[in-house]
Amino acid sequence: METAHTPVPESPDGLVEQLRQYLSSITSTDLGPDDDYFTLGLVSSLRALEIVTYIEGSHDVVVEVEDLDLDNFRTVARVAEFIRRKRGEQVRATDGASP
Repeated sequence: METAHTPVPESPDGLVEQLRQYLSSITSTDLGPDDDYFTLGLVSSLRALEIVTYIEGSHDVVVEVEDLDLDNFRTVARVAEFIRRKRGEQVRATDGASP
């Protein structure tokens, strides 16, 4: 049985897909990796805190005060980049690109 604390997938595409599924579920919208759910009006400031809590609990990163820049969290792709950066992984220019 899966819980809210599923491990981070090894595949970069798997991370994006896991985040896309989570963010689509909390916004009740089928989001793409580059859909800005803040601009679309799908996420409030309270929901943003829920997203930060999810990221910390599910992806083994600590979100510091200086990380609380909206640009780190406005799309699925940006959240994936943020997680990789916090975990010390190499961030690719395009999420679907080959290494």
